[in-house]
Parts: sequence; C-alpha cells; structure tokens
Amino acid sequence: MKAVEQKFMKFVKAQKLISNDDRILVALSGGADSVCLTLLLIKYAVSFKYELGAAHINHQLRGAEADEDEKF
Repeated sequence: MKAVEQKFMKFVKAQKLISNDDRILVALSGGADSVCLTLLLIKYAVSFKYELGAAHINHQLRGAEADEDEKF
C-alpha cells in the first residue's frame, strides 16, 4: 500500500468517517486533489461496502483549464 493510501485509511478509520452501507457523494472538479480522493474512494468502496457517486463541480476559478477538467 502506498504512503498516501496508508494516510488516507488511517485518517478515515481514526475519524470514523466511513461506515459499512454509507452512501457517499464526492464533489469532483477534475483537479488533482479531487481526482485522487475519488480514486481512493473507488478503491476502498468494496472493503467498506459503501455506495459511491460523483458530481462534477466546475468552480470556474482557472478559466480554460477548469473547462478542460470538466471535459475530463
């Protein structure tokens, strides 16, 4: 397991952020941080047994780059 995954799992467990049968909606802008979070949530959905959905959010803070993220 990579260091970022270990930190993610340690934090989620310590804070009791996710429980079995939760339904999680992640706001996905297309930037590196929200994509990383989404990928981690996808990876661990089976072990935590939660439902995961994603909603795209274009904050319109980075002009054309944000528009490209939206297309992604």
